[in-house]
Amino acid sequence: MKHLLILSLVTVVGAAQADCYMHSDIKLTNKIVNGTATDYQKLVVPDKRGFKCVLKYRVNIDGDWQNAEGVGYGKTEDQACASAMELTHGALLMEVQPTKVSAKTEMVCSDLPDIKVHPVKIGDVIWESETDVHSHPQERGYFDYKRTRCRMFVERNAQFQNLYTYQGIICKLNTTQYSKWQVVDKY
Repeated sequence: MKHLLILSLVTVVGAAQADCYMHSDIKLTNKIVNGTATDYQKLVVPDKRGFKCVLKYRVNIDGDWQNAEGVGYGKTEDQACASAMELTHGALLMEVQPTKVSAKTEMVCSDLPDIKVHPVKIGDVIWESETDVHSHPQERGYFDYKRTRCRMFVERNAQFQNLYTYQGIICKLNTTQYSKWQVVDKY
């Protein structure tokens, strides 16, 4: 009985830990100036200057979703996050040649889930970038429906040696910056 109790306690403690990864503060000369940022996830920590805000977000550049990260500093949390939210402070999270990078590395532990494109169903509540943008440029824009911001998306599914393409509509749940979206139609 003691062994069973100890084993279950170790399992629960192990499952409660957050994922940890190495975070590098990379300085790049090219910054994000085009594209629309969405699906902000923030991590605020105290800093010797006040607060440090790390915003992880997604940017659609030329029809592809890219992960990006902005870092801001401020005397208050709001100032730090406002600074991090400016796209000119953001950098794409992509591999670069080590000779072109100066980096500061630190261990970051977070239980924020990674956002990836995946199949969705009507009624799912998701981040905007969990769906692909529409393949036709004229269908990529946002539109308002009953005072709600919406957009169309496409989903590709390969089954039985055939490629099926579905279209759909997602709408923002509320007007806040950190709002999720709901799948309202898929056909």
